Amino acid sequence: MQADDQTDELDTDLMDTVATAHVAVDVEERGEHLRQFSCRELPLGKLELFDITIDPVAIHRSIENIYRDDNDDFLLSTQVEGTVIVKVADTEFIQRPGDLAIMSAGEPYSIIHTQRSHRLILHIPKTLFLERILSHQVGRTFKPQLVAAGGLASIVHEMLKALGFEADKLQVTEQYTLAECLLELTSTVLRSGANQEYEQEHVKQSALFRRILEFIEANYTDCELTPQKIANANCISMRYLHSLFHHAGMTVSKWMWERRLKATREDLLDPGMHNKRISEIAFQRGFNDTAHFSRAFKKRFDISPSQLRQLAQKQQQQP
Repeated sequence: MQADDQTDELDTDLMDTVATAHVAVDVEERGEHLRQFSCRELPLGKLELFDITIDPVAIHRSIENIYRDDNDDFLLSTQVEGTVIVKVADTEFIQRPGDLAIMSAGEPYSIIHTQRSHRLILHIPKTLFLERILSHQVGRTFKPQLVAAGGLASIVHEMLKALGFEADKLQVTEQYTLAECLLELTSTVLRSGANQEYEQEHVKQSALFRRILEFIEANYTDCELTPQKIANANCISMRYLHSLFHHAGMTVSKWMWERRLKATREDLLDPGMHNKRISEIAFQRGFNDTAHFSRAFKKRFDISPSQLRQLAQKQQQQP
């Protein structure tokens, strides 16, 4: 076989690898042949992180690609090195090192790597994205967007970079904890931009909403806490209370429920709480039905309370 033929065969093999790396795509070389590509898949609880290095190339995700792999994850990406041009429908932006971008794998897009690129892509399952991120956004609609480096975006960028080095060394409980942090930070980053104009127009409502959240934080362990009690304590009507939470993309009850579930999870991971029964922890955090709590916990964290405690104890016993 001639050297040129061998090179062409290697190029084809590498392009085939790129085409199926983390989602199905079409690959278009830009000038020189594709020589370098690597893709590491790193576990992170319910999320997946892909660490990708690639030569200049154009990536196109078409309707046919979407039908083929049926992947509709949301993709949070950051550039470590190199610059890319991202095109989704009528949206186009340039993503530079430190910037964050969010888009859906369920929509056609193109990513043009103008130079050798090192890129981190966090896959967030659609159901999780809708529940944990989009439901908290004003208007609750999604559009692809770029978040420029700086502030919270830089914190998320550095966190993703660190996970690129450490994710495969983390214990399962640590993976889930960091996944939770990333979901919260991503929601906050997206909300901060979308809510800026809204909050400027609603300064008084924002101050009241913060005061209500502080009241819930101080009282969520009371199993008899209800939306009516929250409204009464803050001298507002139930209708206005629900309106404030609606604009924040959530309900009062869901906020309290989420806070209690997170608190019980933290307690179950705490070695100092291992002498307490799970039911006792649940009751202390505001739940009054053990079976209902267990079902909600497993649905929320994809693991039962007892399984999480056993896993945490096992990991703490390891040298």
